[in-house]
Parts: sequence; structure tokens; C-alpha cells
Amino acid sequence: MKRIFAFLLLLLVPNVVLADACTDPENYTIDKRCYVTEEQKQEKPYNAVVALLDNHDRIYCTGTIVNNGDILYLYTAKHCTDVNGNNMPDSDLLISLQDGTTDFAEISKVGNNDIDADKKFSGDFAIYKLHSDSYPYVLISDKPRIGVGPLTANYDARLVGYGKLKIMSDNEIEEYKQKYIKHLQDEKGVKSEGTEAKYGFYDGGIYHSMGNPYVVNFLEDMAKNNWWYYNDIFQNYELKVSKCKYSSNGKKINCQAWGGNSGGPIFDADGKIMGIVTRSSTMVGGKHHAGAKKDLFEPNATSIPLITLF
Repeated sequence: MKRIFAFLLLLLVPNVVLADACTDPENYTIDKRCYVTEEQKQEKPYNAVVALLDNHDRIYCTGTIVNNGDILYLYTAKHCTDVNGNNMPDSDLLISLQDGTTDFAEISKVGNNDIDADKKFSGDFAIYKLHSDSYPYVLISDKPRIGVGPLTANYDARLVGYGKLKIMSDNEIEEYKQKYIKHLQDEKGVKSEGTEAKYGFYDGGIYHSMGNPYVVNFLEDMAKNNWWYYNDIFQNYELKVSKCKYSSNGKKINCQAWGGNSGGPIFDADGKIMGIVTRSSTMVGGKHHAGAKKDLFEPNATSIPLITLF
């Protein structure tokens, strides 16, 4: 079954050049991602990147069309396959290509990731077979997996996906931080210097991942009372790219991503897929903005190295 339609969201977005680190690098020194242009979306490897759509046709994850053995598959993260919410991969997934074409992909192979407990990160991958052989696709990278621990090859990479955090200028990041500090003062009676770990501050940014009650309250208040601003920051459905490094043992180095990037590709310099994004720490501001970090010494890789798994 196949349907052809244009994204409603894309129809509502004006055809303008969006400011980012590529168009205005002087004002985007913290958030270094760039929006994928309409021209780029027609070219490899970006034309092989797809949006995963939920039961309401909303984007929730990212995937890639990959040619493996002359058969086209959807590659994504296993935790992106449970649309029905039963902690099991769905039998088919609805995707949308860059030209608006939609199709269903049928389950073929999944890793051993425990969706419910969120364990076994190395198994957080899924492969679904496509019905057509005429879609744009990429190949699997031939970069070798060499070395152990931090002593690995680090390849030039492009992390691509629908991470929903807008690309924020330095001024927008500072404005966001000041709004949070003001919220702490007005709603909690807390006078913050913007550095206290207790309130979710870390290395110049605000950490959102660990459910800090102060940060959670700020987000809930913003979504309720300043919803336009909240949606502008956290509900951006444009395709984005982060240029970074990817180690041969499957670790991201200074890559920037957000919720919605899950399942998306990490391409090598030749536009071939090296890995799948499975998770990233959600930091606004500071040197770890949007999960940027040098994680060579982390005990577990948070992305999937395809070059040895498939």
C-alpha cells in the first residue's frame, strides 16, 4: 500500500533560507548544526533520509533507505518501531521520503534491545523491507572497524535527522537560559547564578535528560503559558545535519542531536551509512549543547556501528 501526499508541515513553512551555522557562523558558535536545504534534499545522501510517521502522520523518528544486497531496506532504531506502545516492534512502519512519497516498510530484522527497559544499546537497531526498488538509497560504509577503547579510527561524519530542537543562535541560547533563571526566581523563590547542578546547570548549559524537577517544572510552565515560544524551540520538524566525527567502535564525537534524531543515519565522507543514532543527552547551551561531547572514554557506545553488524 502506498500513498502520495505532501507534508502539511512543509506546506506551512515559507520558502526562506533559515539562519544556522552554515549561513551565519558568527552568531551560531554553540549550536553548529545546519538545516538541510531543499536542493540538498534532492541529492545523495539526504534524499535517502526519511521521516517515520506515527498514527497521526506526525514525525517522531528518522530512518534511512539502504541498499543491502540489491534490496532496499529501511534502517532505523529499534525503539522507534513501537508506534503502538506495546514494547514490541510493529510489523510495518509508515515512512515519508523527501519528495513527500509515503510507503509502508515491513519488518525484516531487529536487534536485541529491550524497548521497555531501554537496555542493550548495541541491539537498538531495526531493518524493515521496502516494497519498491526505485527509491533513493545509500550504501553501507566500507570504513574498517579498527582499534579498541579510545584508540580507534575517527571518521569525518554527518549526523542527519529530524531532531526537534531548533537550531539556536548564541543569543537565543542565552535568552533561554535567562528565562529559566527568571522562572526559578519568580516561581520557586530561587536566586540562581546559572551554574548550580541542583537546578540542572552543567558546563554552561541546562541539562534536560535526567528529569530534574526544576527543569521539568520550567518546561511544563512554558508549554502551558508560553506555548508559542516552547513550540518554536522544541517542535522544529526541519531536517538538520551535524558535521562531526564518528569512531570506528560506534561512538559519536561532538555530534549534535535531539529527540527526533533517533533512528537517523551517521554518514561517512562518501555519503555511506556508518551508524544509527539511538540516543543523545539533551543539553541546551554550553559546550555539550544538543549532546555534543567527546565520548571516546564512555563505557558504552550510543550509536550502532553498521559496518560489522550487517
